Amino acid sequence: MSYFLKFSITEQGKQLEIAVRTICVKESINILLLTLKDWRGTSVKKSNYNFFYEYADDSNKLIAYNSRTNALAMIEKNDYVKYESFDDNNVSIDDNNVSIDDRLVNDLKRGGFLVEDSINELKLLRYNMLSNRHSSQTFALTIAPTLDCDFACVYCYEEGKKHGYMLKEVQEAIVKSIENQTKFVEGVNITWHGGEPLLALDIIENITKQVLQICEKNDMKYSAGIITNGYNLTKNNVLKLKELKIGYLQITLDGTEKIHNSRRPLRNGGPTFEKILNNIQVCKELLPRVSLRVNVDKENQEDMIRVLDVIREFDIQDIVTVYPGYVEPTNSCYSKNNCLEYSDFAKLEYKFHNALLDEKLVSNITYKYPYLRSNVCGADNASSFVVDPKGNLCKCWSDIGRDEYSINNLLDFKSTNTNVLLDYMLYDPTMDEECRECSVLPLCMGGCPRRRIDKIVDRCSAYKYVLEDYIQQIADQKQVENKSHACSCC
Repeated sequence: MSYFLKFSITEQGKQLEIAVRTICVKESINILLLTLKDWRGTSVKKSNYNFFYEYADDSNKLIAYNSRTNALAMIEKNDYVKYESFDDNNVSIDDNNVSIDDRLVNDLKRGGFLVEDSINELKLLRYNMLSNRHSSQTFALTIAPTLDCDFACVYCYEEGKKHGYMLKEVQEAIVKSIENQTKFVEGVNITWHGGEPLLALDIIENITKQVLQICEKNDMKYSAGIITNGYNLTKNNVLKLKELKIGYLQITLDGTEKIHNSRRPLRNGGPTFEKILNNIQVCKELLPRVSLRVNVDKENQEDMIRVLDVIREFDIQDIVTVYPGYVEPTNSCYSKNNCLEYSDFAKLEYKFHNALLDEKLVSNITYKYPYLRSNVCGADNASSFVVDPKGNLCKCWSDIGRDEYSINNLLDFKSTNTNVLLDYMLYDPTMDEECRECSVLPLCMGGCPRRRIDKIVDRCSAYKYVLEDYIQQIADQKQVENKSHACSCC
């Protein structure tokens, strides 16, 4: 059994080195390490998170993937037959049984394809979820300094909300809340959101300069990004963002010129497409990394891949990372009939990433290797909050400006909307009747918390629908790399 992954587990069991991605991924497996011992004579069983796929280039091999450990390997078919024959009736495999050799057993254990009989993998996932959900390593705030916006996007989930700007009292309360966290966290992360946050650049500057002083004084890490429509991304504004240590930007482009302008026009109906792209082009030497999001639904799905021609036309392919985003009828502000089923979106997303590969905008597909989730996002993390211009605290970006989802207010902590907070923080997918039986659970962990609260059934990970496609393609890529490396060593 040959692994594409190299395991390097520290004493704390926190690092899992994944050679296929050449990065270290956090993976809490303390409980498993505490139970490890000499495996000879102990009973083991199949993991609930094993996937085996045919390998097109060699009929004598199968691709093996485990979604809990993220292990990826090739297994000989005759070894797979040995492995499969032991557990057809859910009977534990005994290491002392002479029909299966030590090499195969140890290889399967190494990737988590076999686990000790006493191990409850759902408990491992639950432990990992809770430890990360309540981690205080980083205090993360998404701040909307205004709900005002110069665009009239067709799917805007903030439509109808008052477009005020953040008062000084709220700004100072935010700074104070960050200062109060200095004894408990190692760093601060701020994402500037809106409305359109560049319309309130003076507020961003005021808060940021004070927070940077706090972080420097307390030797804390600081990171920040901004989600902007890109229309006001002038050279002067980009220089200001650079001064304020904004390290990443997200900008949305919904297709070619006609499609984009019909979906994301100015409030007066004017076009926005060319201005956004010209801004990026003019400032490309100054900009930090830019994520270019293409919001996709039934109305523009055919135009999605043409965005790749656009970024080449404007010569910005070296500074932007393009990805599709799923459009949903959040807060009933967009017609559900216009939205794709998530399974259809997952397949479109897979097609899009292969188009990036074909156009040589990415070098290979391994960047889409699955990543393990603990908690889903900031909405179910105890150290992450969203702040709107009035000082209302909520858990999700989609809750901005909606009083019914506010859990408290920075200017008045007298009344807490406890039920909303508990809805976000106490959900446990390992206890969910449907999720606990799903073999993709470690890659999903229950899906979007807000969609769950809204009782939307279609909230599973895209990997539920296209995992095999990605895994087979990545395995092919790694095989090519391994052969190339072997030849270069001759």
